[in-house]
Amino acid sequence: MNFVVNGIILGSIIALGAIGLSLTTAILNFYNFAHGASLLLGAYMGYTVLTEFLPRLGLGGSTFPYLSFGFPMIIAIIGSMGLTAGIMIVIDRFVYKPLRDRGSGPLILGMSSLFMALMLRNLVRTIWGPSVHYYSNEIQMVRELPLGIRITPDQIFIIGLTIVLVVLTQLFLKRTKMGQAMRAASDNIDLAMITGIDTEKVVIWTWGIGTALAAVGGVLYGINVQLRPMMGWYFLLPLFAAVIIGGEGNFYGALAGAMTVGLAQEVGTPLLQRMFDSMNVQVSMTGYKPAIAFVLMVIVLLVRSYREE
Repeated sequence: MNFVVNGIILGSIIALGAIGLSLTTAILNFYNFAHGASLLLGAYMGYTVLTEFLPRLGLGGSTFPYLSFGFPMIIAIIGSMGLTAGIMIVIDRFVYKPLRDRGSGPLILGMSSLFMALMLRNLVRTIWGPSVHYYSNEIQMVRELPLGIRITPDQIFIIGLTIVLVVLTQLFLKRTKMGQAMRAASDNIDLAMITGIDTEKVVIWTWGIGTALAAVGGVLYGINVQLRPMMGWYFLLPLFAAVIIGGEGNFYGALAGAMTVGLAQEVGTPLLQRMFDSMNVQVSMTGYKPAIAFVLMVIVLLVRSYREE
């Protein structure tokens, strides 16, 4: 049962990134390989706000009951969202928008995003170093719940915050004019432009919301595990798998795809490990979790291709 809980936690983190990736893919019509870098930047921006900026203002040290962090972490999460979204919007203005204006296709835009992903990863590695970082060194007590579930208060916070952000994002997309414009653009951006929707403003909002959600996902992963320069690459394949499973521009599909990938990685890995152990095959499946996401993605693509035929 703990594997299922771990899958839900991982799925929650993936969901925050997948929702944004799904929107950017549908509206901008290219696969953004730098979206994993949004999680990476978000995690390190939050770390910098928490450890460098807030202590200078005299904010730090206090923690909420049972949690490993306090109100400064909430400020760090908000700061991470704003800083990451701002950086990605600037990148769009100076990198992707000129390419769109020249009529560049999905391939050129995708390759440009891959270059940006490499550049941002190396930038993080240069500024913060190759070693891992932690938001807190405090060891949490595991809580025993019914059905033998073992979970920490931080992990409960991760699931709860994800639910809140998903609900707020859905309300924004359904109840606001900009949200409705984003949904229209995700269905058909050319038709949205003809009907008078300011598509450039939609693009800015899409980058802002999508990367801000991804930034929170990066911070939550840092709270649950650790910060490392490769975490953006670690999440890239699961993010794309979630979007492909759920469908581009599909809010609920991205959410369902993320949970599917998270559960498959956390539940499938120990099952495969037991299978190999029973066959006396010496292999550790711990490092192969993203491979499960890749297999799921390939299966979905093959099934869809077969149905289209």
